[in-house]
Amino acid sequence: MKYRFIEFFSRANYVADTTVVVDINIQDVISNINILYELVNADGTSCGHPAASITKVELVDGSDVLFSLDGAETEALDWYNKGGRFPANYNYALAGGNVQRTLNLNFGRYLWDPELAFDPKQFNNPQLRISLDISGGGNSCVSMYLTCYANLFETQPVGLKGFLMAKEFKQWTMADNTHEYTDLPVDYPYRALYHRAFLAGTESNQCVQNIKLSEDQDKRVPYNHGGEEIMRCVTNDYPFCEETYFYGITDAQKALYVTPSTLVTAQITTWAAGANTMNTAAWDGDGGRLYVDGVTAVANAQIHVSGHIPHACFEIPFGLKNDLNDWYDVRQLGNLKADIEGASAAQGFLFAQQFRNY
Repeated sequence: MKYRFIEFFSRANYVADTTVVVDINIQDVISNINILYELVNADGTSCGHPAASITKVELVDGSDVLFSLDGAETEALDWYNKGGRFPANYNYALAGGNVQRTLNLNFGRYLWDPELAFDPKQFNNPQLRISLDISGGGNSCVSMYLTCYANLFETQPVGLKGFLMAKEFKQWTMADNTHEYTDLPVDYPYRALYHRAFLAGTESNQCVQNIKLSEDQDKRVPYNHGGEEIMRCVTNDYPFCEETYFYGITDAQKALYVTPSTLVTAQITTWAAGANTMNTAAWDGDGGRLYVDGVTAVANAQIHVSGHIPHACFEIPFGLKNDLNDWYDVRQLGNLKADIEGASAAQGFLFAQQFRNY
């Protein structure tokens, strides 16, 4: 079997918020799609995580939605899909620099999965739609670049069964001791369910009292656990969420928005050709907002951050993630309800990855 890596949308610059629509004029089966986005920083102060500049990534076929997540959700899903690894991101968060990150839409359990991949020939007019909020992430960005790539099967894979579909179901404002009920679709089997509880300054596990799944009005309750319990379980199965930023330290408190949201730590060293005296501090990091400070007015630094729960997204897995037959098949249920009890005024998001067959 042969494979190819192609560019199907050439690098383009955008200076105003817009939705970029790209027709998928590809006949070969697609293992994954890579969206490279580059933010041009106007200054040296982080105003939001780079992923906040992508407000929506959608793959649609007319009114049929095949993938629909925002930038943070897409990045967290990819991290979990890779077993706790990021692509080759370059977080050059200095004034005038470019932050370069990749969003991956994975249609299989792993790259070149012969059973799960996206076959454009099964659809009429598939389109990729990317919505931009240029100043939403990075350092007061004035423009950004987009380039789209794909990993293709050059020959039709034998035994292709379907692809992994991902969709956001709901957004809401959480509140302490308040339940949010959501009727979940029962059309396709679930590989995993994800809940994002995002509040800058608060650990994500402290934003959730409990997550409960109920089949047919509590006839069966397959999941019923608190945020702290889920966090401890997730950290058993995945490595630390780690990344490095290049950032300007000043003699006053500055925020740096990072991906890990719980139990965040940071190590800082000078980013310069020669050694100099530089005493720095790093603290907080809860909810993905790390504070840094230094004794010098301006000193460029390397900041390595580590923690858990990427983008405040909890994964609720349903069985062995690489075994199609072990996933949560809900097609015989009459009703599946999520009951999420909040513990703070976080922004709540609920999304899932499902197996859609051809």
